[in-house]
Amino acid sequence: MKKSVLQAVGWVLVGMALMGLIVWFAMPAMMLVKHKSSRSYDETVTVLSEAIKAKQDWRVLTVNDYQMSTAAFGKLERVGSVTICNPRYASRILANDTDRGVTAFMPLGIGVYEDKAGQVYVSQLNVGLLGMMFGGTIADVMGSAGRDLNSVVASVAAK
Repeated sequence: MKKSVLQAVGWVLVGMALMGLIVWFAMPAMMLVKHKSSRSYDETVTVLSEAIKAKQDWRVLTVNDYQMSTAAFGKLERVGSVTICNPRYASRILANDTDRGVTAFMPLGIGVYEDKAGQVYVSQLNVGLLGMMFGGTIADVMGSAGRDLNSVVASVAAK
């Protein structure tokens, strides 16, 4: 009896370790979504910015040029981000003191970068999946924001 209990505990621990490894290796691909753009770097930034502005209540706050801001430290390919916000969504999260910790993820950003071969990519945080980890209002709001972002990024994604 004692041996079978030890074996069961051992298998549970092995299962937990395997699950941990699966999550460890799968999460980066699930949390950071990358798409090839069908456009040049400048066109990608422009089309993304226009698509965001066309979505209800979304605003482009800044367009960041990391190539320029890091030039003193080395030459990079084109790389930047479009910082965006939806005040209607943000106000729902910020209304509750216990939800305000997610301000660490606010505002949202869409990355745009060019690789050494000249291919342009768009990257985004999977905010819908991230929101599910919190539940409640955060899950609801981030799920909506994620659907909006997915449709915006689809406007430049290579088919």
